[in-house]
Amino acid sequence: MSAKIEENTEKSDDKKDIEMEEREQMLNAENKTLEKVEETGEDKRIKSDNKEGMEVKPKKIPIGGIQMPGFFTRSKSKEKCKDDDQEVEGTELIETRTNQEEPPPPQTRIKLPNPFRKSKLIDEEGGEKPAEVKDKKKLLNTIRLPLVSVFPRKKKDDQKLESQTAQAGLASMETLDDKSTDDKNNDEMKNVNLDEKKDLEAQDAAQETTWRQKLKAYRVAISALLVFVLLIMIIVAVAIPGKKTVKVAVVKDGRYVEAFTSCGPVEGLVEDSAVAFRGIPYARPPIGELRFKYAKPLNNLDYCWNGTFLAHNATETCLQIHSNGTVSGTEDCLTVDVLTPYVRYSDPLPVIVLIGAESLIGGSPGKLRPSARYARSKDVVFVRPNFRLGALGFLALEVLSNADYPHTSGNYGLSDILEALNWVQLNIEHFGGDKDAVTLLGHRAGATLVTALATMPNANKYFARAWAASGGALYPNKSRHDAEIENRSFLELVECEDIECLRALDAEKIVRAVQDTWRKPQPDLPTPGEEPARRHEWLVLDGRILKEHPATIWTQGKPKLVIGTTAHAGASQKLLLKHKEWTEHLVKKHISESFLSGKNLTESALELYPKTYKGLSAMISDIRTVCPLMVVASQMPEVPFYVVTQTRGEPDLADVDSDVDAILGRYEPKTPEHKRYFSAMQGLFYHYIWLGKVEQGDVTKKLLLVGQDVLSNATYSHCAFWISKGVVLPYAALD
Repeated sequence: MSAKIEENTEKSDDKKDIEMEEREQMLNAENKTLEKVEETGEDKRIKSDNKEGMEVKPKKIPIGGIQMPGFFTRSKSKEKCKDDDQEVEGTELIETRTNQEEPPPPQTRIKLPNPFRKSKLIDEEGGEKPAEVKDKKKLLNTIRLPLVSVFPRKKKDDQKLESQTAQAGLASMETLDDKSTDDKNNDEMKNVNLDEKKDLEAQDAAQETTWRQKLKAYRVAISALLVFVLLIMIIVAVAIPGKKTVKVAVVKDGRYVEAFTSCGPVEGLVEDSAVAFRGIPYARPPIGELRFKYAKPLNNLDYCWNGTFLAHNATETCLQIHSNGTVSGTEDCLTVDVLTPYVRYSDPLPVIVLIGAESLIGGSPGKLRPSARYARSKDVVFVRPNFRLGALGFLALEVLSNADYPHTSGNYGLSDILEALNWVQLNIEHFGGDKDAVTLLGHRAGATLVTALATMPNANKYFARAWAASGGALYPNKSRHDAEIENRSFLELVECEDIECLRALDAEKIVRAVQDTWRKPQPDLPTPGEEPARRHEWLVLDGRILKEHPATIWTQGKPKLVIGTTAHAGASQKLLLKHKEWTEHLVKKHISESFLSGKNLTESALELYPKTYKGLSAMISDIRTVCPLMVVASQMPEVPFYVVTQTRGEPDLADVDSDVDAILGRYEPKTPEHKRYFSAMQGLFYHYIWLGKVEQGDVTKKLLLVGQDVLSNATYSHCAFWISKGVVLPYAALD
């Protein structure tokens, strides 16, 4: 029959059922034989013919028992079953050696119970043999683990099915001979179910432990992922801010742009892809009762305008006298021009405030006229304020001091610049500018004013840094009281004795009343009769704006300032036109007629400089401007000093406007040399505007020579000679 089962392993399901019935009949017959043996009581045991010392209690195998893979094996022999020598397939259990002296078998044989037996076999005393109980526990432990692993719990239904399957398998292995077993066997059956539950709980705990181990193993990756997500959230939060003011102003009708000030909205014009606002009032008009008074802010709505102020056209400059003697401008002049690439509130741009004047009595703004195109090109905001000049801007008189409280007079023009800077601090953000990155750019007399302002103790309230180009090297040294005494002659010229008379006078008459000795002379070598100490000084130590001499302050502090000039800043059109052609003879004659002849310095000077107009211009520049400014800069340890040496034009000079023309792009360079200089000068200036420092090769050499490149140097040309002869500083230009 066994051979028949082997031959039909691959038959259909119906044939398999028939085979299973035949096999059941055979096993039942065998079980009856075993029972008869037990009833006769012969040794109460059946020993295996194949092995000695091993006990096997045959058990009935219930019909329908489940055969699990890996635990039920076929008989080793596939031949036909013999009567007692051949073991029935599926009835072997794991055998335990009872004789400890015998060596273990090379391969453990498993004897499985008959799955079709319906009753359990018990001994005569009603209990199972100890060895059999031990075998059963081993088999249970062997079956229990694969049952759990083969049928994992996924859902409640699956768990229930698994439990039932496992119980059926266990029942097939642990079924007793009859239902009337003792309490010990009942307890053992109950423990099977409890053990199953414990195994399932152990499986849950093992799975939970496995997940914890996995989480622990990947905690670095999970932490990195969380940090990445957090960074993304922060970036999104920053990139998508809350609701703000409109960033860029709207262009109306293709040419009008509106901005806002503390006094009301203003409307500018689009020019060269930028926006220009011209003539915006920044202070109350200095007329009537406010003549000869410090600038007053627009701090009341009564001083402001209704509606929108049309800042379309440039306003007149303040009243002034030009170098040719003509007068221009108006007294009501305290306005400001703003040229900006964008009217926006995001990404504010650096601000450059232009202070230009040829002298303190006129020539303003000179070369410092900003263009909208260059504001766009350099991404900066240009601001150019008008300020009072001459007698209306700097006259110090006792009658004026007594009419004001606290008592003071003079430096009204400086108060205008300070009020313009205060306006910039309040309003420039509405024009796309950064109030914390304001730079003063002063030229000639404007540079003198900028240097004086840079030495104020509270200068950082108004601007961050300053750049002074070709200014004067002499700064106010006279007190207000001394200046008031020297200026009494002015009252005689205008035929006034009190403040009411001065305020009633025509403004142009006051400007023209300035005597010739108070005007700035054309640059030239000092004359034999020149007395530097008797020259008129417009700036005074008024006690409010300028309280100490600037040199006292800049030697104690660290002003954020750059001072510079050009190699031929002393050249002038008047001197050039004095002769049709400057020969060597004319150059020698001009030098011999100067103060140098009285100091026996003529021959030495001629050896230092070429005997040409260019050489003469360099000599005048060194005495009046370059060497005095180098001395001033040397007193400020952290203040760079530059000299432009690149020449241009037909006279082939580095004229007084060479640096600011390059900075503001006021001419188009033609030659490669001029293009390189253009780039070097602009790089020097705008690097300072954006970063607040000047790049130089050797920081120990503070002198910078600006030609086609920027080169560091220890000193400049012949300044040591003029300083040693006592010419510098006494003969330096005032403004």
